[in-house]
Amino acid sequence: MMMCLLIVAICSGHGIAKEPPQPLTIQLNWLANVEFAGVLLAKERGWYEDAGIDLTIRRWETGLDPIEEVVAGKAQIGVSEGADIIKARSGGKKISAVATQFQKSPFCLISKKKQGIKTPEQLRGKRVGINHPAAILMIKIVLADVGMKYDDIVPVEVGWDIQPLLSDKTDVYPGYMNNEPLSMKEKGYEVNVIPAFRHGYDFYSEVYFVTDTMIWKQPDTIRKFLDTTLRGWKEAFRDPAATAKLIVGKYYPKGSVSQQTESLKVFKLLATIGVGESLIGYMESPFWQKGIDILHKFKQIDRKIPAEDVFTLEFLKAKSPEK
Repeated sequence: MMMCLLIVAICSGHGIAKEPPQPLTIQLNWLANVEFAGVLLAKERGWYEDAGIDLTIRRWETGLDPIEEVVAGKAQIGVSEGADIIKARSGGKKISAVATQFQKSPFCLISKKKQGIKTPEQLRGKRVGINHPAAILMIKIVLADVGMKYDDIVPVEVGWDIQPLLSDKTDVYPGYMNNEPLSMKEKGYEVNVIPAFRHGYDFYSEVYFVTDTMIWKQPDTIRKFLDTTLRGWKEAFRDPAATAKLIVGKYYPKGSVSQQTESLKVFKLLATIGVGESLIGYMESPFWQKGIDILHKFKQIDRKIPAEDVFTLEFLKAKSPEK
């Protein structure tokens, strides 16, 4: 009798016992802020749990490489720049991109408005801050787009702080459209911004990737994660101010709600440019191939690989955008 009652209790309602959510870990490549609004908002709304996923969000730490973390099995999904995914795949890492947060990179070159630097051509002879090998590559690509070389500028080693730009020790600083320009405006500075994506820096940015093994073994989990995450992004873009307030309060207490709100507006531009809101996450082969060709040209990879080796659209519901 007791066994019958237990079976009735379990099977009542929906007819079967609900399975516990499946554990899944995502490794971010930066601090948890609106740069990952889609993931963070969906997590707070309980949407991953509704989809049967118990999502753990791992924040970035100094020296941590998201690609290595995923390959080592410490996380199942990672976020990384498109250029880094191409390098890793070309170097033999068995990973594939499954969706992208942003169609274009936020990488840019920033200067005070009084300098009058609005185009790459005007960088000639200017003191340009250098704080990372990725910045050097970006600058070389932007210069090459207008027929210039790295020797045409005066590189100045700087850290991750924009103080050298504020104190006029450099004329130009490499940064991100969603960050330094907004911070400078809050400090009362007018700025000019040269977006790298408008000058040959053709890479997807903040790309979701997994191992090839996961694609083979857990396709449903990947699909559920992406469906939920892209839903999160659409909701985040619907009300940037409310999203920023939530994320600053829960994940990024040192952040400014106003700056994070404006940052999210920049990310909306980068996420939807060329595809619209209905195709957030979409990727295409020719653009990946551009990135592969660029990295080979600038000797970042030893061999060109087919774009199809780098990404898959298997898990995106969206159809190709209309041209």
